[in-house]
Amino acid sequence: MQVKEMDLKDYCCLNRARLRVDPEADASWFFGNRRVEDELLSRVHNDFNIRGVPKCGIVGRYGYGKTHTLYHIKQKFKAEPDKFPAVSFIFHIAPYDEGTPGLSGWEYIHGKMLNAMGDIFLRSIVREFDKLPETRTKDLADEMVKVFKFGDENLKKSLANILSGYFLREGRPTLVAWKWLRGAKLGKGESFQDTGVTKTLDTAEDMVNIICNLGNLSRKVLAKSIVFLMDEAQALDEIKKRLVEIQNAFLRLADDENEDIGFIIAYTGTPPASVPKPIQRDDILTRLGVSKRNIEDAFINLKGVINTQDDIRDFISKILDGIIVEKKAQKLIADFNLSGQVQPKEIPFTKDAIDRIAEVLFQDEHTRNARMIIETLAKLAATAYRQGKETNKYIPINKDFADPLLRNI
Repeated sequence: MQVKEMDLKDYCCLNRARLRVDPEADASWFFGNRRVEDELLSRVHNDFNIRGVPKCGIVGRYGYGKTHTLYHIKQKFKAEPDKFPAVSFIFHIAPYDEGTPGLSGWEYIHGKMLNAMGDIFLRSIVREFDKLPETRTKDLADEMVKVFKFGDENLKKSLANILSGYFLREGRPTLVAWKWLRGAKLGKGESFQDTGVTKTLDTAEDMVNIICNLGNLSRKVLAKSIVFLMDEAQALDEIKKRLVEIQNAFLRLADDENEDIGFIIAYTGTPPASVPKPIQRDDILTRLGVSKRNIEDAFINLKGVINTQDDIRDFISKILDGIIVEKKAQKLIADFNLSGQVQPKEIPFTKDAIDRIAEVLFQDEHTRNARMIIETLAKLAATAYRQGKETNKYIPINKDFADPLLRNI
């Protein structure tokens, strides 16, 4: 194949259309050095042993890889269930907006939690509960109430009736049930069809109790907790009118009594000053095992993922190793007589170009992060590809090629 006939995927021997990283698809990678990964996973693992569930966070500036890190944690939960016994769900807290109905207060975050779990998960835990030997011959709702630990008996019974009435049998619409779970009002002509619902969710405390009881049910049937991975938590700094409500909800989640619903929040900033306002209260921090003096023990700073030029080189190698198809690269090197210029797992970059990229990006803290590294690699690859198409020649990215473009970073 001639260069003028190639697309970027062929030119760079990629396993995807563009030189980019997908936080979810590439979750097995960790952006940064081993020390930071170990520090983060040690905190999460210790929380399972100390608190029953993780109750912590990650923090870093824009581009530091917070979203990717949440997906990496989620992948770890799947890969090592004995070490991390939890089902995890990711959602974005942003856009929190007190000026827009439905986008503020704990009801908004509560809805995000429910949406993240979804219909399939709720059906699965209800059906697995129904299969337990001790429940098959008894009233399902009555047995569920015995599992729930939070709220008054009226709330527990209503939740049990909603779950058993709407999520056990296939084919029954669950729209009305989801409205109840969210604390929404029923529309005209809607009813719970004699399912025994006698309480509506009127307060944030009711909503937290519902989520915690779902955690109790998950623990019972799956032997796993539920952990919410909350991205873009800096949006919580927009809270003004309902700050106490949100603080009290997080206080309930952080409390030692709750061992089945965990949270790992990711937010933009640097600790301790930038920890979202609802989390900064001393009574919340102490439940996470920290104070404002040692807050970074609970909120791991991703600034340390790239501390040296070697960290950048390693990061580049990890990216290229994950997105380059080695057999395609070997064939391309042979076809265009590039042996000795580029390596199969580094194409189209030469070693001296990678060294130069690491050197330049390391000079400024604003370019010493995951997003800028990926953006720089993509820009250089796209430029080489465009020039190669124009000249119908394969252009490896060496130091001399890279330097003019790196000056503009």
